[in-house]
Amino acid sequence: MTINSLANFGVPGLNGERSAVLHPVFPFKFRALFFNFGETSEPAPYDLTRQVKTFPQPQQQTDEQALHSYVSTVYVASRAEWQELNIEFYDDILNSVMRRAEGQRSKQQNFFDQTMSRAGENYKFEMDLDLLGGGASAGGSVADPNIIRKWCFSGCWIKGNDFGSLSQDDTAPIVLSLTVRYDNVVGFDQNGVRMGNFSHQGETQAQQGALSTGTGGSSSIGISISGAAGPVSGGVTIAGGGVTVGGGLSF
Repeated sequence: MTINSLANFGVPGLNGERSAVLHPVFPFKFRALFFNFGETSEPAPYDLTRQVKTFPQPQQQTDEQALHSYVSTVYVASRAEWQELNIEFYDDILNSVMRRAEGQRSKQQNFFDQTMSRAGENYKFEMDLDLLGGGASAGGSVADPNIIRKWCFSGCWIKGNDFGSLSQDDTAPIVLSLTVRYDNVVGFDQNGVRMGNFSHQGETQAQQGALSTGTGGSSSIGISISGAAGPVSGGVTIAGGGVTVGGGLSF
């Protein structure tokens, strides 16, 4: 008889469910796509995609606002801001990455003509970061079976760059680094469904919520120790800020 002990793997849940951990996502299986980058009219120039070395996932930082009241302080969330990305590319002997990067930088500000773009919509580009499952292809559909997760960056522009340094005793390939600022990012899961889709419309229309703190609540915790030592009798009562142990503890 075969007994499958794998069902006992993992940490028990509150309701007794138990299973092994899910397969992890590996950092080397990804794809970065660029749209409206530089002077090209291509929907996604592949020469940038194939030369990507590192591409961080989005990071967000939320400011806090302190509210002072009598002898206490409450903190509430303020504006959120997406953190800039540092994307690294392998330089190539055809100057494909460098040419694209210079095209985008000149679209933001042309240093030869000393001119700048009229509005942000004229020079900002978009990016897609796909975490892949290892398949041979990944199509243009959002719900692609080879795409585990998709991050869609919008309002992107190059804030800074580092084209590396040269040395006679260095044999490592040159890495081009671009610091990219973006305005927003939206994530999609493996089924192409947008993540983080909580709607505030209901609470806004119903004018729900008035407190800056959590609503709180009460809870009752019971402790029962059974086994060779015997049960614990007695109780613990919290009243008026004090702790009273009644009935004693017997083992």
